[in-house]
This record gives sequence, structure tokens and C-alpha cells, in this order.
Amino acid sequence: MSKLKHDTVSVPDSQLDLLSTSAAELEQALETLATLKPDEREDFIRRWPSTLQSLCDVMRQTLKQYEIDNADNVSEALATSLSAYLGGRDIYIPNGERLKDALRDIRIWREFKGNNLEQLSRDYGLTERRISQIVAEQRAAFVARKQRRLF
Repeated sequence: MSKLKHDTVSVPDSQLDLLSTSAAELEQALETLATLKPDEREDFIRRWPSTLQSLCDVMRQTLKQYEIDNADNVSEALATSLSAYLGGRDIYIPNGERLKDALRDIRIWREFKGNNLEQLSRDYGLTERRISQIVAEQRAAFVARKQRRLF
């Protein structure tokens, strides 16, 4: 399987089949983006729709937080690739509350000791009944993961 390479971004050809543009067009776009002079790059990014600029900013900050080299260029390449794939589509991106709740539930499961429902209830601002439900859901997910490993 060949791959499209651009700095640290590598996209398998099978994924590129999903893109509205061909692999060669995307590769050419990413190559041009990589070779822009700073003033050209700034002008180019400034002309992006605000949603794409915001997406690029979020990715840039996240990459920098993880100390990824060349976060500016990688975030711009990612935004360009996402634009090629998702551009013009009407998509829904959840607001993150379900994600936050799922991560909270994992923290509760990790902190659960069997006798600390009341403490977890206070710590997370939830009822003991809800903490019990979360623990039961997380236990079921844990068991399912363990059973998958057996087969």
C-alpha cells in the first residue's frame, strides 16, 4: 500500500479513495501548501472560511500541547485534507458533552473502590444512584473488553 507523505502526515491510498479530490490533487495541494512563503501562507490562511481557520487553530493548539514538531504546518495540512474530504458536506459535530461525560465516567470507574459511592457522589455532583449506574455500565464495558481478548 503506497502512502502520500507530507512532513509528518501520511495518508494511506485506501483512505484517499474517500476524498472528493484525487490523491494526486491532494498531494499537489499539500506540496504547494508546504512550499508557501510566510507572507503567502498568511494570506492564504486568512482567506479560508472562518470555520476552517478555527479548526486549524484548534488542531494547532492541540499539536503544540503534545509537543508535535512543526505543529503550524501539520495543522494546516490536516485542515486542508479535512477540507478536501469533508468540504461541502453537511455534517454534525457533537458539542463534546457526551465525550466529557464518557471521560468522567471512566474517571469514576477508576476511582471506584466498592465503598466510596457517597464520596464519588460529592466529588462529581451526581446522585449515588447515578454513580452506581455509571459503575455498572463501566463494569460491563470492562468485562466486554476482557472477554474480547480471550477469543
